[in-house]
Amino acid sequence: MSIYRSLKRYTLLILIAHSSLTFAKVETVLGELRLDGNPNLPGYIPSSTKNEIILSRHQYVISYDKSKRSPIWAAWKVDESSMGNSGRTNTFSQDLELENYLEQTSSFHAVDEFEYKGSCFDRGHQVPSADRTDKKENNEKTFLMSNMVPQTGFLNRVIWEHLESKTREIVKSGKKVFIVAGPVYDQNFGSIGPNKDIVIPSKNFKIVFILNPNEAPEQINRNTPHISVLMPNVLKTGEAPLENIKELCNPNPGTSNDKEDWKKYQTSIEDIEKISGLKILL
Repeated sequence: MSIYRSLKRYTLLILIAHSSLTFAKVETVLGELRLDGNPNLPGYIPSSTKNEIILSRHQYVISYDKSKRSPIWAAWKVDESSMGNSGRTNTFSQDLELENYLEQTSSFHAVDEFEYKGSCFDRGHQVPSADRTDKKENNEKTFLMSNMVPQTGFLNRVIWEHLESKTREIVKSGKKVFIVAGPVYDQNFGSIGPNKDIVIPSKNFKIVFILNPNEAPEQINRNTPHISVLMPNVLKTGEAPLENIKELCNPNPGTSNDKEDWKKYQTSIEDIEKISGLKILL
């Protein structure tokens, strides 16, 4: 391990100890930003009992689970400066920084852009492409496969997308938001990939903290205005995806004229913490 990487890890462990998140198991920190200076964190570091690889970048912070080959959680900030005219680059690619680290330290590999092929699952962004359209480079970083989980088309392109759109409406109204999202594995939905080692989540959670422009992320607490949801990773029929392969592979995953259908999945931060095993707030 390089001296620089060791220092980054040491910095993170100090932060975790300082915030009393003593059960975090951080393996290393990758990325170009010091974690304690990353503007995407909502004033704290979400903590997991799992072994985490932290990706600390200008565009987001992602905690990665090398055994499930997917994010544990992702955190990012959205304000009006995050959205511009770069458009959707659609350049799905392997996270080479993560791959280089895994090659040197383990038998695991970072997911490449072809491993979802034939599965009929969407490569489901945790940090959305449309939240990073100020610059092409920022948009491209959302297409790294370390930012993806297997999602059904119904989750990804219908109910999940409706909340994403609502979030950007909130930002355009003059607010800024800090978001934490990630997969949940409380049911066995199987795995995909050539080696069947990309685990399919049963649900996805998202918490959107809504702040005024002059409010600091350190002010976020359980009374901060927020939207918190827990959405099932199912088909439009309500079935688990591998129970109906024909429907899973249907190019039309379903539609909804109700753009606020995400409200049906609202829940508490406490319930999300309980089911995900994460500590979201102190």
